[in-house]
Amino acid sequence: MHILAVLPPDRWMEINLIDPLRQHYCDTLHIFHYPGGMGQLGSVDWRRNRRKLNQELLSTARTLRTTGRLDLIFFVVYDDFLLVETARQLQQLNIPMVNYHVDMAFQWYRVIRTAPYFDVLAVAQMTNADHLKPYARHIHWMPMAANPRYYFRDHHRTATYQHAVSFVGSFNPYRRALLADCVSHGITPVIYGRGWTSAAPSPYTFSWDAYKLYHDLRYYAVPRWRAEGVESVLGPIRRKRARQSSFELMDGVDLRGPCEDQALPDIFAESQVNLGFSDTGWHSGTEIQKSHNLQCRLRDFEVPMAGGFYLVQEAPDHAEYFRIGEEIVTWTEPGELIEKARYFMHHPHVTDRVRRAGQRRVLEHHTWKHRFDTLFNQIHS
Repeated sequence: MHILAVLPPDRWMEINLIDPLRQHYCDTLHIFHYPGGMGQLGSVDWRRNRRKLNQELLSTARTLRTTGRLDLIFFVVYDDFLLVETARQLQQLNIPMVNYHVDMAFQWYRVIRTAPYFDVLAVAQMTNADHLKPYARHIHWMPMAANPRYYFRDHHRTATYQHAVSFVGSFNPYRRALLADCVSHGITPVIYGRGWTSAAPSPYTFSWDAYKLYHDLRYYAVPRWRAEGVESVLGPIRRKRARQSSFELMDGVDLRGPCEDQALPDIFAESQVNLGFSDTGWHSGTEIQKSHNLQCRLRDFEVPMAGGFYLVQEAPDHAEYFRIGEEIVTWTEPGELIEKARYFMHHPHVTDRVRRAGQRRVLEHHTWKHRFDTLFNQIHS
């Protein structure tokens, strides 16, 4: 199969999407990288570059189609980059087109303008999928997964744990509050990620850009209001205010800063308890509140694939993927997080049993090959 992949130059996509496509499915794989776009709409230079890149994308697809080297176009793209006219002209090539939407909890609406031109809109979470049905021709559930070539570790080789409790992820106020609660109860987590120290600031920054605000109001305000009601207005305000909040450096934790991708599997395998947070929450000015907008993440499959024990905040889809309590362990309230973290820190024989079972589950059911097999069967049926 000859595939054109259109996506940003992101390392996780290279590991989890490009590598499986190249390994299992492609006679040729042509990659078209574009720069981000989220938060950049206010830049006149970026919008000019976006139009140029759209023209280059269309030219590339037409050339591949004419020379018989194009059977499928696989996108990871929002309307922020892909122009409606470009999507319309690509559709006229009569080549199957798939767009993979990986943030259904908070950005579900950012594909509605181009969604009608895709044969399949694949979604990583079913959250808000009903809101997309009026715009998409076909919605296909394609959950996150893990690539064993990068993440598998032989759990029999883990003789000792390097960390009792660890967390890998970027800073946000909700995570900080929960980790601080762990510290106050005598649990000392090791933290890897950006934003926890001034030396490694968070890459997620937002501004009240006038053009972007106009753009979003024009194209998304009415669909979001119909789907979410008043929360479509209050939610973004809370999240943007939260990201503008500053917090003192945490005490009682071991801050390691960001780590390289190749280090992740060993961190997961060598931590007795790996913590996971499915909510992002926000800072209200006086306290941390839940957003109640939970979603399964890539980490939910990477940790078990590496043979790590995973203690994660329960999201609606977790029970679809794992036997809860046997292959991963979940928590719903801060008190339950503390109680379970303490228990599993002191019962390594139990964590060992769970992590072995979790790894088997992911190897047998949740690799990217499983996901692409199902997707391609859907397209060709």
